[in-house]
Amino acid sequence: MKSKILFAVAFVALVAAFGCVATPTAYAPTTQIPTVPSDDGVVEGVASVEDIDILILESFPVQVNVVAWGNLPDGCTTIDEVIQERDGNTFRVTITTVRPVGMVCTEALEPFERVIALDVYGLPAGVYTVDVNGVTGTFELAVDNVPQVEPTEVPAQGSIVGKVWHDLCKVPYETVDVPPEGCVKLPDGSLVANGLLEAGEPGIEGVVVMLGSGACPSTGLATATADADGLYTFSGLDAGTYCVSSDALDATNEKILIPGGWTNPAGGSVTVTLGAGEERLDVNFGWDYQFLP
Repeated sequence: MKSKILFAVAFVALVAAFGCVATPTAYAPTTQIPTVPSDDGVVEGVASVEDIDILILESFPVQVNVVAWGNLPDGCTTIDEVIQERDGNTFRVTITTVRPVGMVCTEALEPFERVIALDVYGLPAGVYTVDVNGVTGTFELAVDNVPQVEPTEVPAQGSIVGKVWHDLCKVPYETVDVPPEGCVKLPDGSLVANGLLEAGEPGIEGVVVMLGSGACPSTGLATATADADGLYTFSGLDAGTYCVSSDALDATNEKILIPGGWTNPAGGSVTVTLGAGEERLDVNFGWDYQFLP
């Protein structure tokens, strides 16, 4: 009887001893979602993020990087994807993991670090929140994150202004040695208007004045018609050289001017050079009528 008791005690002890042998445990990390293997033979989940750091790079438009630190549960688990979404002023970043099904690994934590470039181009100024697998932080854009377009400096524009006037010269019937006021004597002894715009000399309305690019002769850039006071204007002109002229035989001008001739400028044309924003207010045209004073 005693020997049976001893055998029973020894058997119980033997069973207890073998019952203490460790067996491999199934992989069941708390950070994996879902825990059911996918069709491609891996277990998918999300990484355990411990902390994040938000870096605003010195550039413009600014660039914003998020550095995420954490630990993977074992050496068999790896980072799969980094998914970035934005909802208003909140960036939601998800770092996913994968682990092959059935692989046996020592359950030692494996640290990881990921740098994530946020898509911040074109965002308005404001405070933004970043959520990486539940760990959050904020950053601020002081100004709208778009390229600053330097204002284009518009060159100052100039103008050419003048008067078409009746250059008066009252020719006496008798021969004189001293030209009357407003007249000059030519080498052949004839008298003509002096080509100077003087007080009291009237403007000639309706005369067409032409503008051309470059030195004279040149036309085709613009035309202007003298008003009731004989004034004309060409405005909005860039710096450069222009030809200002009036053709007495133009269909419109002929009816107004002929017979007669230009006293200033000679031939009815003059080359004018403008600086940036310069206004020339003295480009005048004097006309001496043949049968008028």
